Amino acid sequence: MATYKVKSQGIEYTAVVVDKATGGSTVTIDGHKFDVTFTGDEGNPAVSPPRSRAASMATPVGSGAIVAPIPGKIIAICVKVGDPVLANQVVLKLEAMKMENDIASPISGTVKEIAVSEGSETSTGQLLMTIG
Repeated sequence: MATYKVKSQGIEYTAVVVDKATGGSTVTIDGHKFDVTFTGDEGNPAVSPPRSRAASMATPVGSGAIVAPIPGKIIAICVKVGDPVLANQVVLKLEAMKMENDIASPISGTVKEIAVSEGSETSTGQLLMTIG
């Protein structure tokens, strides 16, 4: 186990990394756990999510926009307009190919717009939510 200070978008966090030697690790940042793999050399490591989690993360388009990473159906909206959210906080759940995918906010901020409703069918790249 190792503890690091990491900085993202000007905010400093404490990250605890467990089991780096196996190539697959659990990183805990401010109480949120992420399964990650490390690539790169010792002097310049890069962190990339494992393939199984990559499909469940929304791709931000512009500042705070959350879009559908894959086509599916919205099965749960976990926040409402005006709610504060943290970066990597799950804000909705998308069902695709009989799998439930957590969609997380790419940034910390406030929910400005929810462009879908529970039960909505979505297409890849469709705007789901805006965080500002």
